[in-house]
Amino acid sequence: MATRRSRNKGTRKISSDYVVAIPSYKRAETLRDKTLSVLAEYKISSSKIYVFVADKEQEDLYRSVLKPGSYGHMIVGVPGMANIRNFITRYFPVGKRIINMDDDIKGFLEFSSTARRHEIPLRSLDSLIKKGFSESAKTGFRLWGIYPVANGFFMKEGATSDLKYIIGAFWGITNPGPILTVTIDDKEDYLRSLIMYVLDGGVLRFRDAAPITAYYKEAGGMQEERTKNRVTKSAEALHAAFPDLTKLNATKKSGYLELRLRDGRDDDKKKFGPDILKEYKMPKV
Repeated sequence: MATRRSRNKGTRKISSDYVVAIPSYKRAETLRDKTLSVLAEYKISSSKIYVFVADKEQEDLYRSVLKPGSYGHMIVGVPGMANIRNFITRYFPVGKRIINMDDDIKGFLEFSSTARRHEIPLRSLDSLIKKGFSESAKTGFRLWGIYPVANGFFMKEGATSDLKYIIGAFWGITNPGPILTVTIDDKEDYLRSLIMYVLDGGVLRFRDAAPITAYYKEAGGMQEERTKNRVTKSAEALHAAFPDLTKLNATKKSGYLELRLRDGRDDDKKKFGPDILKEYKMPKV
């Protein structure tokens, strides 16, 4: 089996079509005032926007709160972060280009070497998305994301393609289908990053853009169930499942046990693909 793979299709024309999937739970006002408002500001067509809610009761609530025309579709899914992520993967056909967004995005920044803080408001979200999927098609790395910290002093031009954490607040994927199945609620974005890295041999992370959001702080959503103990157990389970691709990190200011992703395998053992993924046992908490 080849080591680092690429599905470069040469000069084949790449479709620019995509959808935006937003899972949301007990955050109707947050979704209305933040993510949907941001998408409207960036003139993303509401017909592209799919809101996924946990049950019929939540659907009724969201329809009463959200502004008509601010989204195109509302889908009743299932409760639980891992469950809804897997539901979304299965809802859309394999090969569909999906932008996944959290419901509490307040905006985006982009890197600027001439700005005082090296950051300015993102000028075009549509252009960022199209760039992400274009580079994804060229490299064959189906998962892509942006820098996790909205701080221009840490951002820079260009992108990386080695093993990096693709933050769950905003990410794009060319749908691989059920082979992408996450099994934990906390740190499901770390698990997704690991799965797609093992499958494709790389993930793309653009260093020149970042989402503005309040990690761990917004009421509702995952905060309804998240505890430090469960986050710790998820980190430990991920490390146990992928010991050669992760390191535990207990020094984060958030107070949560975190992971660092790094491919620690010897070069001659860096192999990728579905058969390699089968060698890893998916974590459960």
